[in-house]
Amino acid sequence: MSDVKEQAEKLDGWELDGEKLKKTYKFDKYLDGIKFVSKLGVYAESVQHHPGVKINHTNVTITWTTFSKKELTEKDVAGAKATDNVLKA
Repeated sequence: MSDVKEQAEKLDGWELDGEKLKKTYKFDKYLDGIKFVSKLGVYAESVQHHPGVKINHTNVTITWTTFSKKELTEKDVAGAKATDNVLKA
């Protein structure tokens, strides 16, 4: 197993699905999830690495992977950590 995947497996609440990291966040209100995604978008633009985002009412699922390399990279692990930090901010 690669070092990146070993790091990914240590992330709290993140699911390693092949070459993707996924996590679903649950919010009390729809607009809380929208605000979270907006804040995450600012981070993603700043590093030019963007997650997949699925919004289902009060559940927001974030998926990190590096499409250009077709594998999980350090950028994805950093993105997952940053996503958790955005939630805490």
